[in-house]
Amino acid sequence: MKTVKEGIRNSLSLPSVLAVVCVRNERVHLRRCLTDLLAQGLDVHLIDHGSTDGTVEIAQEFLGQGLLHIDHLPWRGVFSLSEQLQAKQTVVRQATHDWIVHADADEWLRPAPEFATLREGVGAADRAGYTVINFHELVFVPLLGEDFYAEDYAARMRHYYFFQPSYPRLQRAWKRTAHLDNTHSGGHSLAGGGAKLFSMDFFLRHYIVLSEAHAQQKYGSRCFAEEDIRKGWHGNRRRIQAERLVVRPGSAMRELAQPGDQVFDLSHPTKLHFWEWE
Repeated sequence: MKTVKEGIRNSLSLPSVLAVVCVRNERVHLRRCLTDLLAQGLDVHLIDHGSTDGTVEIAQEFLGQGLLHIDHLPWRGVFSLSEQLQAKQTVVRQATHDWIVHADADEWLRPAPEFATLREGVGAADRAGYTVINFHELVFVPLLGEDFYAEDYAARMRHYYFFQPSYPRLQRAWKRTAHLDNTHSGGHSLAGGGAKLFSMDFFLRHYIVLSEAHAQQKYGSRCFAEEDIRKGWHGNRRRIQAERLVVRPGSAMRELAQPGDQVFDLSHPTKLHFWEWE
């Protein structure tokens, strides 16, 4: 068993990692999100995009416990990923941590099974001279009639599909001094000359919707910023038809034996989200 001193020494030998999270009305997700990121050994910088549902009040409970700051990005009436990414990039430019993680509240990021925490996994990549880590995206969804809209959803949801329209799909962690930028790609990939992709992929559970009602609320009437549209972003979300926001069993669907299992079926990835399936 490790002594307290050994634990402190091992922690100090790992690179420091800052997760930058931007949220708007994510009350149902935020407590799980922050608790997990902090347990993974990361510090967190939160940007609130005009939440009105108590999200900020939940975040304030974590200040001084690994949540370093809460910034406020004004809401202009439309969803603007461009503004969110620019706000995140401002935080990154001012950061002093060794590595950066781009995360969203409805995501649960995990390292490869060889590592106990994200910070340990990042440390392995750093020691081997890599500067970027890719994450496989596992999209967790409720089946027809299921309702997981409560803070314990991650402890109950078992159905998912492996979404991989391209590889690498989500370059969500990178070494800060590599001077990489994800604002051109909607936060998916990184640009810059210092990118060297780690040979091991990590995992990202994406709890994209928690019930049919939640799907309708999230995507049924969402308006996207003109700047985002000019960049060609949100294409599959802008085309959503309300009647398609129901998950029916299909060949892409997978099921975990237990919600917390960390071994995923990566065979036959799908290039489409569930509302685009035939």
